[in-house]
Amino acid sequence: MEYFKETHSPLLFCICLIPLTEQLNRLNTGYEEHTTKTKISHILYMDDLKLIAKSEEELQKQIQTVKTFSDDIHMEFGLEKCAKIAFKRGKLVHLQNLVIDINREIEELEQGKTYKYLRIEESEGIQIETGIQQEIKNDTEI
Repeated sequence: MEYFKETHSPLLFCICLIPLTEQLNRLNTGYEEHTTKTKISHILYMDDLKLIAKSEEELQKQIQTVKTFSDDIHMEFGLEKCAKIAFKRGKLVHLQNLVIDINREIEELEQGKTYKYLRIEESEGIQIETGIQQEIKNDTEI
């Protein structure tokens, strides 16, 4: 990625995304963590963003916020890396793809397929043996 050729580039990139985090927090979407009563609507690490919503409508609001922000700073979605997965009462449900605009949409994750977030393969839940767990296991075996 071109953003990270200089030492300061990753830090500056993260700083530039702080307003996006603030905008997503202001939407008041996502799930409430029971012990702290904190709402969790997204997880952002460097250039990896995971949106967490209680409904299709909430997710659409979040996507629109990210799209507007991205358009404003001339940053593009990596749609080939995007996927949507929905659960209802803990069970996987299949819904339509999420339309971003007339020419672009985020496809639903196909059944049996996984996606990687921070090198962890996910689908209906986090896989038991993730890439990181396997690396740790390999490093600690004698």
